[in-house]
Amino acid sequence: MTQRKNTLRIIILLPLVFFFSANAFAQNEKKVKTKKQYKEFKKLQEDRKEEDDDARAKGIAKHEKLQTKETRKRMKQNKKKMKRIRKDKNSKSFFGRLFTKKPR
Repeated sequence: MTQRKNTLRIIILLPLVFFFSANAFAQNEKKVKTKKQYKEFKKLQEDRKEEDDDARAKGIAKHEKLQTKETRKRMKQNKKKMKRIRKDKNSKSFFGRLFTKKPR
């Protein structure tokens, strides 16, 4: 009698084991596909960023080429000044601060 119960349990549990193992395999396959899609997405995003950066640099160069010599000089000075301000340094250089009159 106990032998029949054991074989009956095996017959009932065997399809369940196959079902769950197949389900787990399918989920693992989905994870692999998702990781692959994520990598492709990241690569595409980096390519677009590089293209945007190149286009931006070309646009800036073209814009600077269209300006007169005096304007380019002012642009260069302003660029240096802004770089100093962003670094939390003084907006004027040492000699600029030394030779300017201070308001009273």
